[in-house]
Order: sequence, then C-alpha cells, then structure tokens
Amino acid sequence: NAYNIYYGDISSSTKNLMNYFAANLGNTSWYNTLTTYYQIVNGVKTSVSKSLVYKNSVDVTATKTMLRGSDVINIILTLFNAGKFPVDSNGVYTLFFRGDISALYEYETPALNWLVDFCGYHGAFRITNGPIIKFMVIGDPSYAGANGEACEQIRFSDPGGTANNNLGADSMVSVYAHEMAETITNYNGAWYFNSNGNENGDACYWDFGDYSGNSNMVAGTKRFLVQQMWVPTKGCVMSL
Repeated sequence: NAYNIYYGDISSSTKNLMNYFAANLGNTSWYNTLTTYYQIVNGVKTSVSKSLVYKNSVDVTATKTMLRGSDVINIILTLFNAGKFPVDSNGVYTLFFRGDISALYEYETPALNWLVDFCGYHGAFRITNGPIIKFMVIGDPSYAGANGEACEQIRFSDPGGTANNNLGADSMVSVYAHEMAETITNYNGAWYFNSNGNENGDACYWDFGDYSGNSNMVAGTKRFLVQQMWVPTKGCVMSL
C-alpha cells in the first residue's frame, strides 16, 4: 500500500502525476520483475506479489530547511496520531520534499547529502509495541536550481523535454520506482543484495536500457522514463 506525503509547497501538477504513477506502477511489466524475488521462512517460499495499491496523499507544511531522518519519522508519526494515515504494516510512506530544502541521509558515517550523494533513500523504523514502518524520501530537483541537474531526467531526454513536460515529477518517478523496489526486497538492509553488494535498484541506477525520445515504459495511459531493474540471472531489464 502506497501513501504519499508532500512536504512543502509542491505544485499540484507534480503531486497529481506522482500519485498517478504510484496508482499505476503495480500494473506494469516493470513491476512484474519484482515477482522474481522471494523469501523462505520455515521452509515456506513466498514470492513478492504483483500488488501495489495507492491509498492517498497528505500535504505537510515545511518547517525545516534541513530534513533529517528523525524529522521524517516524526512527520509520519504525527500523521498517524492525527488520523491522516493508518498505521499499516504493509504500507510504504513516501515523503516528497521541495528541492530548495536540504536533506541528509544519516544512516551512514559521515552522513550523505541530497543532490551530492543521493536522489532518494528508503528506511524503516519500529513503532513502540507496534509494527515496522517502511518509508522513502525523495526530493523534487526542479526547485533546486542548477544543483538539481544531478537528479533531473532532462539530461536523459530528447530536446523536446521530459515525458510529461513536468521536470519535477518526471525526474522523481524513476527514483520512486527504484526506492520502492528496494523497500519491497530489502527494507531492513539485511535481505537482497547481488554478488556485487548492490540492492536491486542500485545495480541498474540511471540505466534506462534502449529507448528513444523521453520515455521507455507506460503506466496507466501515460509514458515515463524509468531505470531498469536488476533480475537475478537476467541482469538489468524492463520486463521479464
């Protein structure tokens, strides 16, 4: 189940396109690549199901100029307490933030910086006496000025612009798909890594395969440019 949080004054067109992508990603041949992953618990093999359901989104007023991991967790907990989102052990809560806000990934030493070291990340935390909550954090580079180019799709698109003429959303969809795949297969950092030590999204980072123009896949009725996904025995692919 997918829940989206928009931190800061992000445009309605960007929010609508991200919600649309979240609602349709689960029905794509790209997402079907994740069904090759499985876990075995007590001798029972369970594969990733081809089911990703978008639930709803919430706007949150930005009060920070530097977004830390602890801030993200507090925002999610506040939304739970306010009844904006259910506490869903099968949920993935994605916080999208404006690119004129800085962000740190503090789960490594030294901490990593948005636009310098990452375009998005995923994590998890456990609620006291409750379930593990999975989350993702993704910045909108269209608000970051020249620095945003590090995470923008325009450098992979033809001169006509990005797939949906929305630099922010068109740049974030691939990061969203990347982080969603890793959250599903390795949310706790102890599950899937390939032989090179990469998560399945990292193994094909910025690798879009063969395509022309500004898109390489369809989700719903719209076209998007999304990185390939690592499939064991196949490598980086867009479908099975």
